[in-house]
Amino acid sequence: MSHRFKVVRGGPYPHFVTLTIVRWYPVFISGSYFRIILDSIKHLRESRGLLIHAYVIMPTHVHAIITATNDDLSAIVRDFKRFTARSIENQADGDGNRLLCWIFRNSNKDERAQSKVWQDEFHPEVIYTRDRFMQKANYIHDNPIRKGLAKMADHYYYSSFMAFDRAEMDPIDIDWLEW
Repeated sequence: MSHRFKVVRGGPYPHFVTLTIVRWYPVFISGSYFRIILDSIKHLRESRGLLIHAYVIMPTHVHAIITATNDDLSAIVRDFKRFTARSIENQADGDGNRLLCWIFRNSNKDERAQSKVWQDEFHPEVIYTRDRFMQKANYIHDNPIRKGLAKMADHYYYSSFMAFDRAEMDPIDIDWLEW
């Protein structure tokens, strides 16, 4: 069966990806959950050669433009989701967030696993041109505004907008693409 979204091999090529929490439940609303994502991305940069070109961490999902230089992008995303799922579950359990733990346990249809944090797909879209890259980067940076989380893109901390706007590399360094 053919799918619209596929990782393009033979690259490395940048891909726009979206990772979504099951049931679109808002998980990323406190610093500890954001830190799980940020630390995991930093680890993948160091250990697997992942390049981060643009990103935003929203309450229910993550958008990013990334390139896998040393590894298979699908494998990197799979491992990222596996590790962060365990960490998010442990954080929710430690916080005593019974609702979040219940959602994860009751969203799983796979009998091999006890719970599910992320939806299965990550919708990779290859980016071949600078224009398409800028279109997706603008979409990423405007997401908090569209969702009512910020009035201006530079008011939302968990995004690469400040790197694009003022070359401020916090909270994650950005890897610039040469077109």
